[in-house]
Parts: sequence; C-alpha cells; structure tokens
Amino acid sequence: MKLKLVVSLAIFLAVNVLNAQVNSLNLLYNSVPGIGCHSNMSVCLTTGALAESGAQIIVDWTDGDLDTLVVFSAPNSQNCYLFEHDYSQVGVYNAVTEVTSGTLGGQLVGTQTIEWVITSTNNCGFFNIISLLNPSATFLSNVPYDVTDNLGVTTTIYPKNSFGNQYYSELDVAANYTVGINSNWLLNNGYTQISPNFVINSFDLTGRAENVPMNMTIQCNGTGIIPDLEITSASAFQFLAPIQSGFVSIGICNISCGNYANSIIKIAMPAGITPILTNSPNSSFLNDTVTVLIPYLNGTTSVSFPCSFSGSTPAGTILNFSVSVSAIGEQDFNYNNSSFSTIVLNSYDPNDKNCNLPRYINPNLKEILQYTIRFQNDGNYPALNVVIKDTISSYLDLSTLRFIGSSHPVSYTINSATREVAFRFSGINLAPSSSNLDDSQGYFTYTIDELPNLILDSEIKNTAYIYFDFNPPIVTNTTINTNSYLTSGINDINNEFKLNIFPNPTNGKFTLNLSENATVKIYSLIGSLIFYQEFHKGQILDLTNFQKGIYNLQVKTPKRIYSQKLILQ
Repeated sequence: MKLKLVVSLAIFLAVNVLNAQVNSLNLLYNSVPGIGCHSNMSVCLTTGALAESGAQIIVDWTDGDLDTLVVFSAPNSQNCYLFEHDYSQVGVYNAVTEVTSGTLGGQLVGTQTIEWVITSTNNCGFFNIISLLNPSATFLSNVPYDVTDNLGVTTTIYPKNSFGNQYYSELDVAANYTVGINSNWLLNNGYTQISPNFVINSFDLTGRAENVPMNMTIQCNGTGIIPDLEITSASAFQFLAPIQSGFVSIGICNISCGNYANSIIKIAMPAGITPILTNSPNSSFLNDTVTVLIPYLNGTTSVSFPCSFSGSTPAGTILNFSVSVSAIGEQDFNYNNSSFSTIVLNSYDPNDKNCNLPRYINPNLKEILQYTIRFQNDGNYPALNVVIKDTISSYLDLSTLRFIGSSHPVSYTINSATREVAFRFSGINLAPSSSNLDDSQGYFTYTIDELPNLILDSEIKNTAYIYFDFNPPIVTNTTINTNSYLTSGINDINNEFKLNIFPNPTNGKFTLNLSENATVKIYSLIGSLIFYQEFHKGQILDLTNFQKGIYNLQVKTPKRIYSQKLILQ
C-alpha cells in the first residue's frame, strides 16, 4: 500500500520580469503537512510587464523523484500549475520547489521548502477548526475534541499543529462523526461551549472533512477546577564560545480559566552549562537542573536567563535541553514537556554521533535515548545534498522516533523492514570548511524509546553513514549503551558504604577511599572508554593530560560496583 502526500498547498512565486527581480515568494494559504490521502500542490507564477518565455518549475520531492515543467505566460498574468505525488514510505519530507525565468535567461526566481509528514493511509481524514474565546476572540491552542462515530464510539483527539493552525486527524473517511469539545476539558478548565456540535458526513479527495465550521466558540464561566499548563515556547540561542555565554528562554501558559496555579518549571541543562540566575527569582540549580517556582500563575509568563560555559568548547558542540512544567492537581500533561537544542559557535571538525545517555544504563528503566549526528564538509567544493543513513538497533522502538531539531531543513524516511532511517538535506549547499568554517557544519537530533524488558547486558549500538553528494560515506563512531547495573549503583542501594573521590573536582590527580584492589574505568559522556587502570589502596590516579570536563567514573571491586561523576578542571 502506498502512503500518500497529504494536503493541497499552493505557492506564489511572483516574477517581475520588467524590473528583473522577484516580487515575493509566499504560501497562498497555510495548510497542514501529513494529514490526508492525496497530494495536490499548486505553484502559481505571476508575471510582470513582459511575457514569460519559458519558466522552469522543478519540484524535488526529496525521496528521489523530481517533477519538471516548463511554462509560458502572458504579461501581467497569474497562472497556477498542479503537481501531485505519492510517497511510498512513512517519513517527513521537505519538498523543495525551484523556479527559474526564461525571460531572464534562466535566472533563479525563488525557492520554497514545504514539509510533508507521511504517516499512514488507514485513517487519513482530518478537520481544521479554530477554538475562539468569547468575547475577546482569543485563539486557544491544543483544545481536545471528542469525535463520536456512527457506531457510538467516542475518541478524544488533540490537534497536530502546522503553521500555527489546529488540525485534528486520523479519522476514517468512510465513517460519519459528531464533533464537539471534550466535556471534561471544558469542566476542568472552566469553559462552556457556545457553538453547537457539528456533524461530518463526507471528506474530499485530500482527506479534509467537508462542511466543518470555521471556528468553535467557548467562553469562561468562572474558575477552572484544576490547572492546565502548556509550554508555549522553548529555545536556547547565542551560545558563543569566545565570550562563554548563551541564553535560555521558556514560555508557559495556564489555560485554565481564572485558575491560579502554583507551578514548577524544570529545565535539564547539558553538562558544563551553568545558568546565571541572579535576576531570576524563585530559581535554583541542582544536579544539572534549573527549577523555577511560579506562584499563582494565571495566563502566560516566561522565564529566561543567561548561561556560562567554557570558552574552549568546540564550535558545533550540540547542547541538548529539555523542559517540563507541572502544577499541583494538574491532570492533562499533553503539552507539558519539550526538548530543544542549540549549537555552539567556535571552531571544530565534526563528523560524529553521540547519545545523551552514558555507556551503561539502568536495566530496570525504559530509557529515552537522544542521538545527535554532526557533519562537516571537508572537501573543496560545496555539497549540494547531504544524506545520513542510520540503522536503528532492534532493541529500540522504531515507532517512537521523534525528530527534535536540525541546523538546516531536513527530510527523513523510515524503512520499517530494514530499520534504516535516511535523513536528507536536499539543496543544503554546504560550504567547504576551507572557505567558510561556520557554513560547512550541520547537525540533527532525534529521540527514540528503548523497548521494555530487555535482557540484562543487552547492548544498543548505533552507527551513522554520512554521504556528501556522490562521495563514499563517512562512517561515524559507534555509540554503545548497555543495560547493566554498572551504571546506577543499584547493587549498592542497601549498602551504607559510599565511594569518595579526593579531590573532586580535581586538576587531574586524585585517589579513592578504597581498602581493596579495584578496576577503574573512565568514560566520556557519550560512552567512550578513555581510561583503564588497576587500582591499589592509596594509589594516585593521574588524568592531567585529559581535557577538562565531566566524566563517568566506574569502579569495580570484588564485592561492589560504583558509578560516579568525575569533574576535571
């Protein structure tokens, strides 16, 4: 069964041939990627005072297929041309549309990238509706709707956002539905639905439900019973190694009408990043986590603070953050968590892969692994296309792969049979490092869940292959995460003895409070073994030649296994 492109989307590529310049390059209307059954994309050209003698439209669907069309237009006219496409694999695609003008001798008019998220054609129906708060006409995001089919089965669905719009998807185009806002959400958040429920009896060829009202009106009828927090924005930016600083900004909202919530924001910081909370009241920093207490939150608020880090941090280092918000009594946690990342600017040479978890992970937990792949064009000519192929371990749940962020627009496809995920940076035009170091670099980050109940000592291995145009692949390092008690100190939960490191932080020389011989291993934060030595009582261990930073120390004695952070400064 083919999986098909989703909605109709039109692009205006306006050509002013009289002045030999582009007037505009805009979306005709905002549409949703990945919902529906059939592709239908219109590219509209507007000419100036001269006729177009042969404009060429090229659509790169970023799955290996190209559509090319040469068109001729009269002066001062607008013409639209339909392009259709079916994708054969699940994935996210950033189709690139390029237009050149024959009148201008092949000059580029403009390009536009459009994201298509391909899921499945089994339930491809969708509807779009705006939830408005009366009388202010404020637009409320992420409102859940109940859809009851002709068999009386009710399903609550939350929206999938695209360009700020609210799309409700995964409906059976063969069914009929009655639709209204979820009654529990209305009650808990203190709202009343003013508009009547509506009925869906049919869908068009794109999967869009027909005869759906433009908006649903609700109004506040008092005070919400329980708080309902959402993350409205989360970003890190301007992390510049030369000045050793950067910024983090988080926006949250309590959408429960009239409710005042004692709220907590927790921001997990990357190792080596220190927040500066001098001007952030009710904030603290402990165990790599910033905690912000916001009493009586009603409506929206934001939290931002600068950060410091080592000026020797290589440029291109990916900093991964995550944030969660919560309030006492809250029940709806659909939009309470978010991950975000940024890239450090300095100088470096990356083509590697890393994981946010250490070499050994707790076998009693179902972990979420976050992978980051960095790449750089070290050739002597720009790379037009970059493809990274990544075969996912059988110990990971392929259906939970979630894209987090990237340096450039990227598409990806998932082959469920081979478990290969192909990330495509089409038209990236990545500069060679010899001409522009900053523009030669790129990265992307994704998360994926570990399968439950894995056997003890099962190893999750991951290697990526980076292709620059038609060159042989660059093979990254292999990340390894092992389900083992070596990491968590579980063997020592009921043991009063604690491993002490003297001193810690250390300038490189330290010892351990052990009365017995042991094996000492030290790993980088991405799980690479960098140090191995047999330890004897009173011995001084020397890491003065190693780079400053945070490492994972593992000590194994005949009776116990310890794992602890070691800080070199």
